[in-house]
Amino acid sequence: MESEAVHNPFTVINHQDQNYRTPWSTILVEDQALLRNILSKTIQLDPQFDWKGDAPDGITGLKLCKEMHPHLLVTDLHLPGMDGIELSREALKAHPGIRILVLTNLKDPYTLHQLQEIGIHGYVEKDQPLEIFEEAMVEVASGKTYFTALLHRHLSELEEGERSFVKFLSVKEQRIVALVGEGMTSKQIAEKLKLSPRSVETYRYRIMHRLDFQSTSELVDYARQQGLTGDRFE
Repeated sequence: MESEAVHNPFTVINHQDQNYRTPWSTILVEDQALLRNILSKTIQLDPQFDWKGDAPDGITGLKLCKEMHPHLLVTDLHLPGMDGIELSREALKAHPGIRILVLTNLKDPYTLHQLQEIGIHGYVEKDQPLEIFEEAMVEVASGKTYFTALLHRHLSELEEGERSFVKFLSVKEQRIVALVGEGMTSKQIAEKLKLSPRSVETYRYRIMHRLDFQSTSELVDYARQQGLTGDRFE
């Protein structure tokens, strides 16, 4: 099987109309202490970057962004308090010119779709070598975008998939599927979403029919495969 790393697996797009100068002020948000310390020291050792601090969670990370106004935000997605997706969204609202590089092990369709919708500037899987992280930081900070071939492939599959949630489900239907995936009954879902149990049953019937599923277990498996989980909609 051909490895994606054999042929340059990254797409770099240069935005010539922007004038970026080093050193780039940078903030890191990562909940794992060891990794956070390693990456922070990596940033501090590179003269192209002006390290402004790090944070172990999204809420602290957003506060730091508002205080320091960094040029570059490097963030994990799976964070306590406020996840990296919400952090990125709020950081872009507060500072539209901020550049964002995401580090994550999450590769499910729902996560990738959210990253695309938010408009993050770079994405690197955590299993990539440190050199890739360093390269991605420079590319994103300098006004380019940096995405792995894996991300492009998954996004293509998401757009072309016969049962892609993007094609088949509204936001409300996505949430219902997520709650079914969490094992909730129609009555429990109705209480949580402030709907009538009959409305939830109607939604479930339409979803099952549209996706051609014959059992709830198929819908539960689908929710997990697509990354539709209850905590994503809290």
